[in-house]
Amino acid sequence: MDVVAVDISGRHAVGGKYIMVSASVVAKISPEGIERTRRMRLVPLVAESVDMEVVIELIEDSIRGLSGVVLAEKGDLYNLERWRVESILGREFKYPESLGERRAIELAHHASFAGRKLVLRLMDEGLGEGVWKMAAGGR
Repeated sequence: MDVVAVDISGRHAVGGKYIMVSASVVAKISPEGIERTRRMRLVPLVAESVDMEVVIELIEDSIRGLSGVVLAEKGDLYNLERWRVESILGREFKYPESLGERRAIELAHHASFAGRKLVLRLMDEGLGEGVWKMAAGGR
């Protein structure tokens, strides 16, 4: 099965802002694990809040143009029912159940965590100023 596993790192305030990175991993999985990783995308976002709109927009930016069933942890989407998430995203979605799905989410988690560490480092060094996407009043 082809999936797009999504994870967001940075949903806690740093200096009054939320410096988040969404990672999307496109992979072919089996029930037991990942068979092939096809693509990975990191999308940074600096926001003033982590409300539902901001999180959904970040996920939408992260998965845009990527093929496969979208996977995410239930907590990342405020524990919404699956059918609601599908309605919001406008595409097939599920929460991870199999070991393969969980491993794909784990890979996305590692990517989002490492991507956020990179963004924080670049910001500390003054690199990339003005290129970070802002949301919720920061646009």
